[in-house]
Amino acid sequence: MSQPQKAQATLHRDLGSRPFDFESYGVKIRINGNDQDLIDDAAEVAKKSLLGVVRGINYKDFDHYFELIRSSRGGSFRIEQNGEYVSWGRSRRKFLKFFDSIIRVAVGEYAVDRVFLHAGVVGWKGKAIVLPADSFQGKSTLVAELVRQGATYFSDEFAILDIDGLVYPFARKIALRTENYRTYELTIDELGGTTETLPAPVGMVLLTGYRAGVTWKPKILSPGTGVMKIMPFALSLNSRPEFSLKVLHNVSTRAIIASGSRGSAKLFARTLLNFVDKHVD
Repeated sequence: MSQPQKAQATLHRDLGSRPFDFESYGVKIRINGNDQDLIDDAAEVAKKSLLGVVRGINYKDFDHYFELIRSSRGGSFRIEQNGEYVSWGRSRRKFLKFFDSIIRVAVGEYAVDRVFLHAGVVGWKGKAIVLPADSFQGKSTLVAELVRQGATYFSDEFAILDIDGLVYPFARKIALRTENYRTYELTIDELGGTTETLPAPVGMVLLTGYRAGVTWKPKILSPGTGVMKIMPFALSLNSRPEFSLKVLHNVSTRAIIASGSRGSAKLFARTLLNFVDKHVD
């Protein structure tokens, strides 16, 4: 059964509440549950999580159907997505924080005319530098340091690409970790930087991760190899493979794609910006 069909199969369940129906990046979503306050809180989380790119709709078919269930005694919370159990918890705050993350992934997987890459993005002299990376690779730390050194801030979470290879801002607060892996957030103002508001062409895609003491020796990849390396970071690769590959191909033929481990973000940021100055038109 396809994802939309799963959503259609469960959306008529009457839970005695008023659902929140909305569209974001072309993805139609219903949030329902058995507790109106919880639904209302989740709706506010979704609006904030997606940076206001949310439009109320009146549809019967949805790409995603979230059901948030509060236990009869109110001591625990359960979430289902398209009729399938996802998770549960006792803390309302942590439960909504978890929902905050999965709502962005749901939109990113099915965005109609965009490809969401798990990547940090900064702007430099009219071009975007895209930094695809998994968690715990120092992506956000590098983004923050690049902003400190004058790059404009696009995102530390998603590179949102259109068919022409333009990347759009998704400027949430930068999420960083302490040495003990505790998370905290910084605003761009706290970094002394500026946030980009307009899309920009991709000038460089860099696949990198932190390794102590290493000297960066970039390897320039061919467009074909570059697409293969970037593919795992595209959220929509399984749901919309043809469109995703077309977008990635357009990016790879117009931008420099490089790979190579790097040292500390503070030292590497200036090296990267100097490289872009020399090699990106």
